[in-house]
Amino acid sequence: MCINKPYILFFLLSVSISFASLGQESTNKKKQSSPLGNDQFSSNTQQKIHKNTDQNDHDNIAISPIRTKVISALNLSKNGSNLAAGKVLQLSFLNLTSASQLAISTEKQLNTAEQYLLLISQAYLAKSKSDHKKVIKFLTKAEKLNKSVSIEQLNQPLFYQLHWLLAESYAVMGDFDQAYEHKKIYLHKYADNEKFQKNKLVSLLNDKYQTQKKNKENELLAQQNALEQEKIAQIDILQKQRKRNTIILACLSIVFIVIMFRQYRVRRRLIRLSRTDMLTELINRKTLFYLGERLFKKSQEHSSLLSVIYFDCDFFKRVNDNYGHQVGDEVLKKIAKIGNEVIRSRDIFARIGGEEFVILLPEENLTKAKAVAEHIREKIAQYDFLFVGIKENITASFGVASSEQMNVGFNQLLHTADTAMFKAKEQGRNKVVCFEIQFPTLEKLSIRASNSTETA
Repeated sequence: MCINKPYILFFLLSVSISFASLGQESTNKKKQSSPLGNDQFSSNTQQKIHKNTDQNDHDNIAISPIRTKVISALNLSKNGSNLAAGKVLQLSFLNLTSASQLAISTEKQLNTAEQYLLLISQAYLAKSKSDHKKVIKFLTKAEKLNKSVSIEQLNQPLFYQLHWLLAESYAVMGDFDQAYEHKKIYLHKYADNEKFQKNKLVSLLNDKYQTQKKNKENELLAQQNALEQEKIAQIDILQKQRKRNTIILACLSIVFIVIMFRQYRVRRRLIRLSRTDMLTELINRKTLFYLGERLFKKSQEHSSLLSVIYFDCDFFKRVNDNYGHQVGDEVLKKIAKIGNEVIRSRDIFARIGGEEFVILLPEENLTKAKAVAEHIREKIAQYDFLFVGIKENITASFGVASSEQMNVGFNQLLHTADTAMFKAKEQGRNKVVCFEIQFPTLEKLSIRASNSTETA
């Protein structure tokens, strides 16, 4: 059993991101909650993120000033409003390089950092329209500006939200590998920013309150808090394990439900295929005999009637020889459709092989069954098969029998209808003939023998 791969990738991505978030939660409850986790990444991970051959040159780039209107346009674009679109369009004029185009505005051209934020704003507008290809296009263009923007600015939330947008768009587009990579980069930069803000705050506190003089006093407090921290850590571990187990159980349950549902659908499809004819979608020979025996037994128990119509297309071999088997298949499908349009919902219509069809009419006498057969015969004879390239009319010969004539068994009833059908062929075809007791069985066999080289 194959499960749809995008579903599995989505589950695995969700679990991996959840584990990463759980591993970064902080015991300090005063930190602002974040959907991405609060613990810092290890120093080795940070070195891998920032490793770059041009790092020294990059560090020398000065922080570029950001105008208020650029930040305002970025914030508004997250809602995809028309006002945001107007502001972004207005800023895009400042991003033009032609002297004649710059003459439109008296303001200075956007610097690289502002261009970076403008592209993020355009990506948000594209996201509001669910155009994720444009989102990726704008953000990829913005990434190319990384080398011209200060690392300190790139590590700010205003800038590294680019990776969160890319992760969302790649996930929607089905590229879960890229989505995972950009979400990982986002988490790394989020941790870097947290560390930077913390270090900056600590530095300010050290300068203002001379915390270095109080470090010795804090050591005593740290020792006292060590035991409490250990207790808190143990509680956190238990909570993380509980959450992880819950997530795993939920994912396994969903996968199990999907597998069971797929198995149920496949089983139903196999049952339907085993009971129906693949070409006409009517029931097949095996199912006809099974249902026929049940209907015949029911008619005996309730003293009701059961009539059978047995019909066969005339000269159908000529259709296959002259027009091909594909055209012949189209003719058989159309005949099946015509029959279904005439019979009732409780009647049984089957194709038992080649161009031979059988209709079972429960609780109908011979007269009504003959009328149904005449109706189907007329519709087939009058139907224009020119849509498949056949210019001449297609006809069929019908034999009708009822349990009111003989009540021996379903097989015998079907045999009598078959005998009547061959009597109709003997009388010139395109006819409906009801079975009569005096019809000899040997006569049917002689007709089969005479038609061995020519189709019925």
